[in-house]
Amino acid sequence: MQDIEALIGYTFVDKELLLRALTHPSYSHIHGGENYQRLEFLGDSIVDFIIADELSKAYPDLDEGRLTKMRGAIVSATPLAGVVKARGYDKYLKMGFGDLSDNIRSDVFEAICGAIYLDGGIEKTRGFILKDLRQLIITSKDNCKRDYKSALYEKYAGHTIEFKDIGKSGEEHRPIFSVELYIDGELVASADGENKKRAQQKCAGQFLEKDN
Repeated sequence: MQDIEALIGYTFVDKELLLRALTHPSYSHIHGGENYQRLEFLGDSIVDFIIADELSKAYPDLDEGRLTKMRGAIVSATPLAGVVKARGYDKYLKMGFGDLSDNIRSDVFEAICGAIYLDGGIEKTRGFILKDLRQLIITSKDNCKRDYKSALYEKYAGHTIEFKDIGKSGEEHRPIFSVELYIDGELVASADGENKKRAQQKCAGQFLEKDN
């Protein structure tokens, strides 16, 4: 119990809640007792709420549709399962039979959240969620940056837009790509980036900012 609590970063008053959060239905079917299903049901809603709250605070100007997509990229089965696997929570799961899938791993994360909430309240649960999902939240913020290239094509629909690769420099393991942007055959911007996509985005951003 101390090992898993150390991993989680929370010490339970009611140890039975943690045991239940780590008990798969297949185990309770054979051995009796409770499993994580009710805790997972509760934790699912709590994780959704905490992440929605964090994203709403970070992005007050984004619409509901964009925020929903960002939340989905954080709280869906695959990213949650990745966190559980990386942290090693799944090593403490009691299973009677079956394979350990991403869906089960994500259930474990949500069940732990439900258990912490019942034992220590919402702020303790928030702390656990943000500790483990911080990198996913940061990634969602990065992905939310403006797509200058799409904005360029939208604003200049009907014009000839061309990105030309003009070279690569830097060390072999850390190359720098140089790109030029032409609109209707006229050079309007140039930029460097760690990859061609990034260089193109910077080109588009530079031109759009000058063009405003």
